[in-house]
Amino acid sequence: MSLSTLPSIADRAVAFLELVKAAIQYDTGSKAVLKRALTGEARHIRAVYPIILDFLERQGIKYHQNEWIFVACLFAYYEQPINKGDNRNFGHSARELSKDGSSRGPDRRFRALLDTNLEDLPSPLSALVRLMKSKHISIYYPQLIADLEHWDHPDQYIQDRWARAFWGAPLPQPPPPLDEQ
Repeated sequence: MSLSTLPSIADRAVAFLELVKAAIQYDTGSKAVLKRALTGEARHIRAVYPIILDFLERQGIKYHQNEWIFVACLFAYYEQPINKGDNRNFGHSARELSKDGSSRGPDRRFRALLDTNLEDLPSPLSALVRLMKSKHISIYYPQLIADLEHWDHPDQYIQDRWARAFWGAPLPQPPPPLDEQ
């Protein structure tokens, strides 16, 4: 299999979340287990393994399993449509949250989120998702999974993308070819 035929992280995340959705659709007990894991307590996270680990294996996920599990738990808490090809990142969703302008809380929380390391990210990210749920703001979970896999990159390009989406800044354009200068 060539590199060009390998599924992207977002494609594998779509397939993974579809499996999770099918598993919890009529199983309120499993859904409750995933929601409880958002507390971050080790015993609740371990309780998720029988539900989720097989799905991770089916998608060939060996690394970053904690991030995939965390997003599956967010998905169980606030289920969203899984539209393959959506290009919204979490910054877009956070921007929607701050649009009403009634409070500076979302802006403050989002700024803090951008400066949080991956290990400490679940709590502030969960808090923002709770706010988004209360305002019926959509979240594209496959992109969230893909972004969290690269959160700790030294260039912090994920944080930059989220910040640009939140504050409405255009993405930087590559320089024109030398023959056009």
